[in-house]
Amino acid sequence: MNILLTCAGRRKYLVDYFKTELGNSGRVIGADMTASAPALAGCDVYHLVPSVDAPNYIEALLSICKAEKVDAIVSLNDLELPVLASAKDKFTAVGTKVIVSEEKAINICGDKFETCKFAESISVPAPKTFLSLNDALISLSDNTISYPIIVKPRWGSASIGLYVVNTDSELREAYALCKRILQGSFLSKLATDEKVVLIQEFIRGPEFGVDIFNDLEGSCRGVVLKKKLAMRAGETDKAITIQSEKLKAYADAIGDVLGHIGNLDCDFLERDGEYYLLEMNPRFGGGYPFSHEAGANLVKALLQCLRGESDQISINYKADLTFAKCDVLVSVPSAVE
Repeated sequence: MNILLTCAGRRKYLVDYFKTELGNSGRVIGADMTASAPALAGCDVYHLVPSVDAPNYIEALLSICKAEKVDAIVSLNDLELPVLASAKDKFTAVGTKVIVSEEKAINICGDKFETCKFAESISVPAPKTFLSLNDALISLSDNTISYPIIVKPRWGSASIGLYVVNTDSELREAYALCKRILQGSFLSKLATDEKVVLIQEFIRGPEFGVDIFNDLEGSCRGVVLKKKLAMRAGETDKAITIQSEKLKAYADAIGDVLGHIGNLDCDFLERDGEYYLLEMNPRFGGGYPFSHEAGANLVKALLQCLRGESDQISINYKADLTFAKCDVLVSVPSAVE
């Protein structure tokens, strides 16, 4: 079985996990815009591709799939997910399975306002969220919410355009600035509504990462819970695996109703014993290695799905294990790209 990891980037650990599980029964092919992407160094073979928003991006991936006899594509980039989802039939025609959720689930995850609405619909707590500056100011004046609050793009990535504000004047300024930044950035391509700025209650408390694994039919097969101990460049740097009946119940509900495919990376914040859903990413996230090293081998589970062995999936992990990421060096091409 040959697996293509697109937008491979820095996720060399994921390349290694797939190679270990495949053994001699398949290859890991990588794709990225630049040959110096560290993950490519671990792949059996790699290909350079144009940017995700390039008009020939899908054709480039289709060429790779045909040349390398790719059985399945696994994307590691949020911005790529809707692009691949809309082209699933093209890949099916060349014998490649795209491990990407349906567009409805992707849209719920990509739109932070829709994420909050989804959480509310299944009785999972989420921060109070507003699309209207006036509505937020009214809620602040009647003490429904209080400062500090968050201003950020409705569709966002890597904390672009995110502000923490403490006064009405700061709120107005941040709202206007965030709107200008979004309209002038690549994130504007994700917008499907003129209301592009989100104003959100600021939850103070520890952060938790949750992996929710669904099979290819969208049925929830298991969850992994982690408490984040440190962050670095927007990703989990240190974490401890935990058990929590309440958080697990929320995760199970999300997996059952969202019906995503493969892994879903979720972030929660905890305040006064309650957990609040912050965001969802329908892919392997930066916190996945902590789940894997604790025994929850979701790469194996995904390969079992692809082999028609879903009935053999068993997702278990040990709690109270603490892990920390560290940097490693890999050899990359020295030519200027």
